[in-house]
Parts: sequence; C-alpha cells; structure tokens
Amino acid sequence: MKSNQPKADKATIINSAIQHLLDMFQSGNFPQSVAMSIIRKHEGDNIPSDNWTLGNRLLMKMQGTDDARGFRQWQQVNRQVKKGSKAIHILSPVMKKISETDDNTGEEVQKTIIIGFSPLPVFRYEDTEGEDLPLYDYSPKTYPPFFDVAEKLGIAITYKPLRSNYFGLYNSKYDNITLCSEDAITYYHELAHALDNRLNPDFQKLSRGRKEIVAEFAAIVLCQLSGISGYEDQSYKYIREYCKDDKTDAAVLKSIMGVLADVEKIIEEVLSVSDENFSNSYALEA
Repeated sequence: MKSNQPKADKATIINSAIQHLLDMFQSGNFPQSVAMSIIRKHEGDNIPSDNWTLGNRLLMKMQGTDDARGFRQWQQVNRQVKKGSKAIHILSPVMKKISETDDNTGEEVQKTIIIGFSPLPVFRYEDTEGEDLPLYDYSPKTYPPFFDVAEKLGIAITYKPLRSNYFGLYNSKYDNITLCSEDAITYYHELAHALDNRLNPDFQKLSRGRKEIVAEFAAIVLCQLSGISGYEDQSYKYIREYCKDDKTDAAVLKSIMGVLADVEKIIEEVLSVSDENFSNSYALEA
C-alpha cells in the first residue's frame, strides 16, 4: 500500500537517513559487512561472447545486448540475421607468424604475435530471428524493495550470470539495467544511475566519478530506508575510490555533500513512484 505520510514526514525520514550515514562515515563505525551475491551460470549456458575480452564484452553491452555473434555463428544455432540489420563491431586481433632463434637451443622456432586489431562485424540477438535459444531464468525468488519503480518508469531489468567485472550495469542509450547480483544495493545503484539520467539534463556531460558517487550514496540511503544493513563499509570504500587523488575521510564527506541535492532528488522520485512502504525508524529518532 502507498504510504499516506505527508511530504514533510518523508523529507524528515530522508534527511535523517542521510545524516545517520554521514555520521557513520565520519566515525568509521560500520555494521558487520555482508558479502555480495553473484549470479552464476547454469550448466550449458554458454555463448561465444563469454570468451571475448572484457573490452569487447563492454562494447557489446553498450549496444544494448547480452548476446552478439557472427553471421555464420547465428546460422549454426538456426537463426538468421534480419534483412536490413546493421552489424556492430568488436575488435579482433591481427596475428602474424614470425621466426626467431631460441636463446637456449639456438634453433629457429615459429611464434605467433599480435600486430594490431581490426574491426569484426557481429550481430545482436535482437537483430536475428529463427529458433529460440535455450532460456535460463536467473530472476530472484524475492525482488528487492522499490523494484516496482523500474517497471513503472519503463526501465527494463534483466538478471544475468556474472560474465564481466561488474555486478550491475545501466545502459543510458537503451535505458535498461543488467544485474549480475540479487543484492538490493546493486539494483539501487543502477536505478539511481537511471533516475540521475532522467532528472539531470547534464547527465551525459558529467564525470564518471560524480555519477558513481551519486549512485552509490543514493543506493546506500535506499538500503537504510529499506531496513537493509551490511553494505555501509563497502559503499564508503567505493565512494572513496572516486574521490580523485584525495581519499581522506574529509574528502569523502566533502564529495558526498557536493552531490546531496541530486541524491535527494533521486530518493524523492523513488518514494513518489513506488507503492512500497519505507522505514520510519529515522523519523522516530529525529
């Protein structure tokens, strides 16, 4: 049921949760940390891009897909590239065989080296048609609080096994989110990116550091409002990594204070859209 609390009460709760976290960050007294969950692949869930470099997998993700293959690779699984579809490109190493003398034996040996990279065309799954690929459901049994926000705002959420170096990813071009963890904070972090993109007209021009600090602090505030604890210490460390060359406690707090207005806008948007109730423990303390 939607909370009937007046806006002033919501503002008090938000501000109290923020202050609670700032006090914690300043004192360094964090609750016991919990380990992040990782979604792992089912047996048989293998696609060619699993063997690509991280850079090529990120290039693929930036084009809004989790599965891209060459023309013949799609034919091998009985799918055809749709007429008029345009390829996306990854980078393929250009190899060359050379001869060199083995220092130990004095014998001439053949060696293959990389002399450069060339663009390799591949096609997104979304640009093909034919037989369905095996489907594996990675959705969690229980969704995190405020999960209805993404659906109501038309932000697509996909749960996938961990194949890269990220727990979650927001694609601003396609306005969708990929989650490789069931933890609420991962969802909150990517949701914050999506809302920051919508609420801030200068989002695309902002530095990555600024975006990450906003998203992570908004995520940990949403955890507080959801009654979820154990991520405070790692959130502090995550934010600290984006504080440029000065990673002192004072610099971390200063960086957070500099983006508080944007964080508050994101939290207010979540609470105004969601039908979830949120914790009122901070209001009782205020």
